[in-house]
Amino acid sequence: MSPSCASSRTPTEPLSAFYQENTDLKRYLTAQQKVLSSLELRVGRSLEALQGHLDSLGANGVQISHCHSLSLMEAEVHQLCDLLSDAMLLQKLEAGKVQVNREMVDPYSLLIAASRHLLEPKDGSRSRLICKFSPDLPLIYADQDLTEAVISDLLTRGMKYSDVSAPVTLSVQSEVGRLAIQVSAQRFAPIGNREFATEIALCCKRIEVQDGGVTCKVNAEGFSVVTVSLPALAECGDSVPTQLVAPLTA
Repeated sequence: MSPSCASSRTPTEPLSAFYQENTDLKRYLTAQQKVLSSLELRVGRSLEALQGHLDSLGANGVQISHCHSLSLMEAEVHQLCDLLSDAMLLQKLEAGKVQVNREMVDPYSLLIAASRHLLEPKDGSRSRLICKFSPDLPLIYADQDLTEAVISDLLTRGMKYSDVSAPVTLSVQSEVGRLAIQVSAQRFAPIGNREFATEIALCCKRIEVQDGGVTCKVNAEGFSVVTVSLPALAECGDSVPTQLVAPLTA
């Protein structure tokens, strides 16, 4: 081959690219292993619980006194179905098989839609949800359905797993080119149970595919604060951003 036809790339360039791809694949594999490990443990526990209820019913027959066991079995099945559904959605997001419909969204309407069911409890009790945001928020560039699902899930988990006297707070911080939606709660998972890798990964992926970011920290009161950051218009007259905000880092 003549010198003029030879590639101008140095021999180290392809090697560097392979190293980077290998590093990315290792990171992806590690994340997948955590999710699969969590799934294995939780599905195993659910199946064991179901088997215990079935054994009890099989030994004594179905009686009125077993209605509680049947109710627990039904709840276990629903949780298992939700878990598997989340896992399948996560895999589709990872594979790019979910269409992301990003558009200019009014965050105030989105937050009201995500929190309305918790502001007005069906049992008539006083809501523990505290909302700290106003209607005059900058528009965000996001997929409404994916974002609303994340916020709703965080609020529901905060309510479910925190003490009945502990408040859950939904607030917003606006910065140039970014809107940070914060959910603060005593906890987002049962005490002592850390097998929630699937839900955490799904929450992050739903936001990451929108060029957003998710972080979590503990505030001075000992409450967990999850922050969802999404691209936003600096002012109402701004155009759709051409360069989007990079995901936040922990």
